[in-house]
Amino acid sequence: MSLDPIAHRTLFIVAGFFLAAGLAVLAAELKAGKADPNLRKRYFSWYLIAPVVLIPSYFGGLPFAVLVCTLALWCLREFFGVVNLSDTPAFRWVGRLGGIALILAAFLETTPNLVSIEALGFGQPFFFYVLPVFIIMLVLSTPVILQRYEGMLAKEAFTIFGILYFGWFLGHLVFLRNLPDGFGCIIFLTMAVALNDVMAYTVGRICGKHKLAPLISPKKTVEGAIGGLGGCLIAAAIFGYAVPMLNAWQLVGAAVLISIAAPLGDLIISVIKRDMSVKDSGNLIPGHGGLLDRCDSLIFATPVFYYYVLFIKVFTH
Repeated sequence: MSLDPIAHRTLFIVAGFFLAAGLAVLAAELKAGKADPNLRKRYFSWYLIAPVVLIPSYFGGLPFAVLVCTLALWCLREFFGVVNLSDTPAFRWVGRLGGIALILAAFLETTPNLVSIEALGFGQPFFFYVLPVFIIMLVLSTPVILQRYEGMLAKEAFTIFGILYFGWFLGHLVFLRNLPDGFGCIIFLTMAVALNDVMAYTVGRICGKHKLAPLISPKKTVEGAIGGLGGCLIAAAIFGYAVPMLNAWQLVGAAVLISIAAPLGDLIISVIKRDMSVKDSGNLIPGHGGLLDRCDSLIFATPVFYYYVLFIKVFTH
């Protein structure tokens, strides 16, 4: 099976990034005169992350839906583990089932020949936007079913937050993948978020002086945020080929929006971890912490980018 042009070009560019990053790690170690185990862990972890994301993204359909479900389930696991420290654990199974139901609704409604919503008299997508109402009703009814009341308000709040943030938000990845040129959209989004994180971290370490949110994330700086914007613009220049529906100015607009949404997603999770007095959400990925630590920017940026692309498609065609 031959790769399509976007996938073929993407593989070459990603391979180039790995080579450049490897040389940068080697140069940093030579300059320091010693090996940096944590830096090496972070670098080699990407060898696992890249194929796990790229392969299902290329095939789309059920493999990609399974990837998104797995991502949501693990993020929910880490999130529920963090908020459990407050002695008011969420309704974990209700949260997991609710999150998966939303992602499956997105998959079914955007996969041809699986669900004919038009035949029911509804426009697509229908269940993805209606289902949260009934899931929230189920969460609110759970204390009644269990015949308990102590700490129930906090449990309900944690559960609803988890379902909407990790199920509903990530469900937009399925919508994005099932758009025309959906694989390219996923590539553009993930690379823009990744380069935003890398450039924000690098510029912040080199010349960061002005704190961006000192009470929430003391290491983040205004200079780092500007560097993150530069990273998104670099992604727009390099990976713009993957989203042919966007012209040059629209690519710049996408880069600006992602550069705002990505650090906001990071800060939102930082608020939760700081409130719970937790440094990392887990230790799944060596050198990176938990999966939630790695995906916090992507979660918030996904619906922003999806609705931006949808807006462009609707109002410019």
